[in-house]
Amino acid sequence: MLFKKILPITAAGILAIGLSACGDSDSASNPNNTPEDPGTVPTDSIPDNPANPGDSIVPPTDSLPPATDTATTEFTVPEEAAEITPAITIPKEAGKGFLIDDFEDGDNESLIPKAFWYTYDDNDNDGASVILTPLNDEGYPKARRSDNGTEYAFAVYYNLDKGEYAYDPYVGWGVQIPDTLNLASFGGISYWYKGGKHEIHVETSDVKDYDVHLATVKASRTWKQVFIRFKDLAQGGWGEEVEFDPAHITAVSFQAKGNRVKDSVLIDNVYFQDTSEVAKDTADMQIMDPEIPEVTIGDITIANPLQEKAMKYLNKGINITNWLEEDKTYFKGEFKFNEDDVKLMADNGIKSLRFPIDLDRYATNRDEFVADTTGATELKFDDANLFAVLDSFVEWTGKHGMSFVIDYHEYDNSYNATSSKNPRYMKMMANVWKHVAAHYASNEREDIFYELLNEPDMTNGKATSTNWRKAAQEDIDSIRTVDKKHTIIFGDAQWYSISLLTKGQKLNDDNVIYAIHTYEPFVFTHQGASWTDLKSIKNLMFPYDKERWSEYSADFGVTKAVPSNYKKNIQNYYKLGSKEYILSLILPAKEWAVTNNVPVIINEFGAYNVKTDKQSVLNYMAAMKEISDTLQIPLTHWGYTGGFSLFESTDGVKGTQLIEGMKEAYGLE
Repeated sequence: MLFKKILPITAAGILAIGLSACGDSDSASNPNNTPEDPGTVPTDSIPDNPANPGDSIVPPTDSLPPATDTATTEFTVPEEAAEITPAITIPKEAGKGFLIDDFEDGDNESLIPKAFWYTYDDNDNDGASVILTPLNDEGYPKARRSDNGTEYAFAVYYNLDKGEYAYDPYVGWGVQIPDTLNLASFGGISYWYKGGKHEIHVETSDVKDYDVHLATVKASRTWKQVFIRFKDLAQGGWGEEVEFDPAHITAVSFQAKGNRVKDSVLIDNVYFQDTSEVAKDTADMQIMDPEIPEVTIGDITIANPLQEKAMKYLNKGINITNWLEEDKTYFKGEFKFNEDDVKLMADNGIKSLRFPIDLDRYATNRDEFVADTTGATELKFDDANLFAVLDSFVEWTGKHGMSFVIDYHEYDNSYNATSSKNPRYMKMMANVWKHVAAHYASNEREDIFYELLNEPDMTNGKATSTNWRKAAQEDIDSIRTVDKKHTIIFGDAQWYSISLLTKGQKLNDDNVIYAIHTYEPFVFTHQGASWTDLKSIKNLMFPYDKERWSEYSADFGVTKAVPSNYKKNIQNYYKLGSKEYILSLILPAKEWAVTNNVPVIINEFGAYNVKTDKQSVLNYMAAMKEISDTLQIPLTHWGYTGGFSLFESTDGVKGTQLIEGMKEAYGLE
C-alpha cells in the first residue's frame, strides 16, 4: 500500500478539523462523592482508579510495561525483540461488518483509503503529556510487530503529566472516517487490545462541542477482545446531549487519562459490527416489590447548645461549587459569583453558604515551608487576594442573613496518605488555619464557621482516620490560640465517612460540630456523571417504582464497562431506592451524636440532574428534607448551579431562579 506522508496530528490539529481532543476530560480532583459541574469540564466525586497493575507483572516480549509513576524512569519506545513468540492467535474478522484496520501493512494508513492513524496530546492545554509510537525511516508512525499471532498491531506509549493543565491529563490516537462510507447499518465496534485503561470515542458530526460518545475499557495485560454496542455509548455529560447516529460517524479514536501514569496500549483488528452481529439484550434482572427497611429511631435529644446553633445556622444551606476549590484555581480579583448570587439564595430561603476554597494555595511558600525540617521558614500568605474574596462573602452573607462556612477544600489532593504522616505538612495546615482564624477572631458574628478540611485525601481516600484526627486536633489547637469563639466543623476521613465517625471519639474541643456526607443511593444520585463509572447509567427513578422497572439492565444503561458493584446495586435497587434506606444509613451518625452529646450535620448531598428526571430529583430532595426533620440533622446541598443545582442558570454558573418545585422539596421559606 502506498504510504502517504502526513504529520502526526496534535491536539491543535484535531481541534482544527473538529475531532475530540479534550472535551470529555474528567477532573482529577473529585474522588469521593463530590460532584463537579460538567458545564466547566471539571473533575471530582468517585474517581477512576489509575491503571497501575504493579511491579509483579512481567511485560511480554513485544514490551507492554505496566503503568508506572512517570518520575521513576526515562520514557522511550521499547525496542522490539528479535524474536516474538505469539501469546495468542487472534482470528481474522470475517463477518458482515467492516474492518477499519488490521495493521498488517505495517504503516499508519488504515484499510480505508487515505484515512491515517494520528496521535494527539494535551500540550496545547498546558499539559505536559507525551505519546510515542514506533516511527518509520521518514519519522512517521508505523505499526509494530505483535505477539497476537498477526504480523502487526498499532502501539502507543504514553507518559501522562498534567503540567499546568487544570484537569486530567490525556493523550489520544485515532483514525478519521470519511463521509463517503455508509455506516447506517452498523451497530457496534470491536477490537483487540492489550495495555492500559482507556476510552474509545466514536465521534459523529452531530456533536458540536466535543462531548463525544464513548465507553471506558479496563486495563488488560493480555490480549483481549472488546465488543461495544453503539447503544451502550454515552456522552461525557458536560455538553449538549445528542442522539448517536452511526450514519454520521466521523472518527474512531482512543484516549488515555490519569496523572503521573506511564503505560502503553496495543490495538488490532478494529472492526465495525453489522447490526446482525451485535449482541442482543438479555433479561438479567427481576421486577420485584420494593423492599423497605424497618428503621427504629430512639431518643434523638441533644442537650448541647451547639445542636440548636447548628439547626439555626446550618440548615437549608448550599455550596458554591466549581470555583475556588478546583485545582489550579486562584482568586485574583475576579468574582465568578458575587453579592447578586448571595442575594438570590437568601431571597429564596437559603440560610447558609458553605464556601469551598483551597486555603493553602494562598500560602505563597507552602512547599518550601513543608520541606524545611529545621523549622526556620515562616509561612507567608497572599492576604490581598485571600481576604479580598473571603471578606466579601462574609460581608454579603451578613448583609443578607446567611451564615458563612469557610470550607478548606482542596482538589489538588496535597493532603494524602503520604503528606498526612509528615509533621511539617500538618504544621503548615495548622498555621494556615491560625492565620485565617486570627483574621476573623474579632468578628462578632456567631454564624461564621471554620471547616477544617473537606474529605481528607479526597482523590484516593487512603489517609487514615487516625492520622487525620491527629492533624485535625493540631488545627483546632492552633485556631484556639487566636480564636476561642467561632465554631469548628470536622468530618472524618474517607469522604466524611459515617462509619469512621461512629467508630471514633469526639475531639478535644467543646465547640465542634461534626459533619458527614451522603450521596446514597449512589447509582441514582450519580447516574450519567462523566467523572464516575456511572456515565452510561440512565432512567433510574427515585423512589424505586415496580411499574417502571425492567428485566433488562441495559434499559438503565448497564454495559460491560460498568463495575460489578454498581451492576449489583442496580439489580438490588428495589432495596436501595427509598427514603427509609437512606435513613437507615444516616441514623448511626445521629446515634453517635446523641451518645456524645454533639451535633452532626450533612453538608454535602444531592443528585446529579443532567441525566435524571426532574420529578425523581425533587422526590429525592423531599426525602432528604424529611430525614433531616426526623433526625434533626441540618442539611447543606452540594451545588448552586450546574449539574448538582438548586437554581436554574443561563450559563451553568450564574443563577437566575429556583428550580420549579425545589422550594417545597427542600422546605424553603
